[in-house]
Amino acid sequence: MNKQMYKILLATILLQAAFVSAKAQNTSQTFDTIQFSRNLELADWLVEYDYFNQLSLNYLKRNEDISKLEWFSFKQNQIWHTVGGTINNNHFSIIKHVFADSLYNISDFTGTCDSATCHAAGHALVTANRLFGVIRDSSSMYFSSFVHFNPDNTISAWFLPALQPSGQVIYGCEWEYVFDNTGNKMLRQNALVNTVTGVWIGQPRELWLNYRNTSAPTVGSIFFTLSYGDYFTRIRIDTQFSISTRSKDKNEFYTWTHKIK
Repeated sequence: MNKQMYKILLATILLQAAFVSAKAQNTSQTFDTIQFSRNLELADWLVEYDYFNQLSLNYLKRNEDISKLEWFSFKQNQIWHTVGGTINNNHFSIIKHVFADSLYNISDFTGTCDSATCHAAGHALVTANRLFGVIRDSSSMYFSSFVHFNPDNTISAWFLPALQPSGQVIYGCEWEYVFDNTGNKMLRQNALVNTVTGVWIGQPRELWLNYRNTSAPTVGSIFFTLSYGDYFTRIRIDTQFSISTRSKDKNEFYTWTHKIK
């Protein structure tokens, strides 16, 4: 197992084992731990998705031009798959399908999969990419895209800032396009554009994320914290009503603490 993958898996275990929530002091208001746990679970899944998606694309780039395909990943029976395809006559056609084995080697997938699910995810991503293209082109930033199957049978296409070529990491904006279970009909768009901030990765230090125009930590803010937490001594998500902090304890375990303002 490589070092980066080990960190991701270790962080997942430790976050679940060492999660800490704090009630407000001298007030009847409490931190919404249920919603935070949901956002944390989704953000943790997005981190894992991002790793396997990049692992697959880096492998494929060595031997072929994959720039004209739309790519997404999904997890099935504890195995990560990555699919590339195109839209033809309003139908998503799968051109390439690979998977990661237990040793994180990438191979062509020759088995059977739920084609309806793949086609729905592909169609949702293609449509979302088209809608998001205006934002991407005007921002001059690089974004990572994700497709997630929600518990209510909808499909979400997420766009979060990626590591920039300059070496900066970006926080303060996130987009979600929600589709029906066929991937053909967009139901709504959820967008957060805060003060977009770039941060240089270098000497470890404490980092405060300004989310004071939101009522609670967002999926994007937690994703940023999980993705880049190892580069900082601790990261605090500063929202309108609370401050959520992720740091290592004396045993080098990651913990979350929440304080109501």
